[in-house]
Amino acid sequence: MVNITEQEVLDNAYDFFFNLFSKRAQNYSNKKYKSFKVNPFTIQATANAFGSPITAQNLAKAVVYPFALGTSIATSFGTNFQAFMVSTTGGVARASVVKGMDIEYDDALDNRHKYCQIKSGPTTINKDDIKTIEDHFKGLTNLARTNHLPLDASDKVVGVLYGTHNDLSTMYRTIEHDGINVFAGEELFYHITGIHGLYQGLIESARRAAENSEMQESIQKLIKEVESGINSHKDLYGLQ
Repeated sequence: MVNITEQEVLDNAYDFFFNLFSKRAQNYSNKKYKSFKVNPFTIQATANAFGSPITAQNLAKAVVYPFALGTSIATSFGTNFQAFMVSTTGGVARASVVKGMDIEYDDALDNRHKYCQIKSGPTTINKDDIKTIEDHFKGLTNLARTNHLPLDASDKVVGVLYGTHNDLSTMYRTIEHDGINVFAGEELFYHITGIHGLYQGLIESARRAAENSEMQESIQKLIKEVESGINSHKDLYGLQ
């Protein structure tokens, strides 16, 4: 079993998030007004939240903020769950080659080898996902039987990166009822590393990485770019 200290995990998490945020910041800095397909009708209401009367700057904020602070950064993180777990834990969690599994690890509490699917949050799956997830674990069971691998029901895990067990939706509860462990937030990282309180430290590492990245500057630059584009097409937005 790979051993790693709490500080090493937190340092790894900082590096991961700093690189993630820095790459997004660079993308924001390079993005142009013309790449946005703005609905000139509905954007007015959002822009009004930034002040009245509606200006080109308010419109630009209404375009940029939902993009930069919403799905864009969340999607970037969502496509890197496996890399996050492997790099942050320094190899305690390992990338899985089993279809449908994201990582494998030796559980710090019972020392058994676990196969784990990673999900983002406690409400991020829907009813249709249940069958897909459970079918992946059925495939794992069949593979273990074929290859004579020791696999217990407790070795199947769905790991939820944030939230608590009490936050889990009925979809996760169904999966759990059907015999698959669901670990959320603090309990997930504790099972993987054996380190108490690691979850809050990871959040702190992400905060420091965000503050030290150029996210703020790049978003402000993108707002100015979009504002300039809107000023060049004032009639489209009903501006004088």
